[in-house]
Amino acid sequence: MKDLNLLYVFEALWRERSVTSAAESLGVTQAAVSSALKRLRASYGDKLFILIGRRMEPTAIAISVAPALLESLSLVRKATGVPLPFVPEQSHRTFTIRTRDIGEVVCLPGLYQAVHNVAPEVKLRTLFTPIEETVPALGNGRLDVAIGYLPALEQDIHRKKLLTQRYVCVMRKGHPFESRKLNAKALLAQDHLLVEYGGSGHLVLERALVDAGARDRIKVRLPQYMSAVHVLIESDLVWIAPEILAAKLSRHYPLAYQTEPLGLEPFEIGLYWHDRYHRDTANKWLRSMIVSLFADTGSTPATEDFHTLALPLG
Repeated sequence: MKDLNLLYVFEALWRERSVTSAAESLGVTQAAVSSALKRLRASYGDKLFILIGRRMEPTAIAISVAPALLESLSLVRKATGVPLPFVPEQSHRTFTIRTRDIGEVVCLPGLYQAVHNVAPEVKLRTLFTPIEETVPALGNGRLDVAIGYLPALEQDIHRKKLLTQRYVCVMRKGHPFESRKLNAKALLAQDHLLVEYGGSGHLVLERALVDAGARDRIKVRLPQYMSAVHVLIESDLVWIAPEILAAKLSRHYPLAYQTEPLGLEPFEIGLYWHDRYHRDTANKWLRSMIVSLFADTGSTPATEDFHTLALPLG
């Protein structure tokens, strides 16, 4: 294949299974991708990708040549050592961030404004993948980065600590303990709401309550953070949650919070990305925007350098 740009288009179509999404990921127009696909089809005498439902699925020929083409592109990247330039002011790219609703609430409003000011045509998308699917999704480009408390993300993953957080006890305004100090004994006598999801580091919350003898006091279990708010404001339940989320929500909902008395260890909110995209200029730009956003929150920003973890996925 004489035109190297066609390799990038093939890779994007292989990954995205959509002309529109491929164009967004490459930061070019849909017409440019369609034109490149037409040239690819002419080169191979095959349609290569066929629209089935809403997805451009590869043909048997595309499946057979994909390993060699993708490996060739990887070798080109390694051989040149020069990443493709990323010009945010001209880009139409869509960046996909793996986060839960907590990350959307805390991070997305500020990130959108920061990105929009610099790159008005760049789009943001959030996607929540199970923990076991997140590393593959970061590796194949379906996800650009992940944000959160994700200690299980390790294999071939880079991590940047964004800030350190502590847990607080959240309750409705007017709760009997809104203006009274909750000690450990009083906390364990309360009914609790618990947001749970396997793979998250916040599993420590359930362990702490159970170990303290409050298993039967966990009255409501939910998989989402935002739905917890609506249960909380109409009950006397207490919710142990990250302080950054409690502070954000208390600006918009009738909530109060105070330091939790169980002595739970602080935890780190991190930014994660795959080694495959460590030097990718677009990915680096997005990471810099996110790091700057957290540095401007008023919380203590991270000071450690970027580093790679190469341990098996837990």
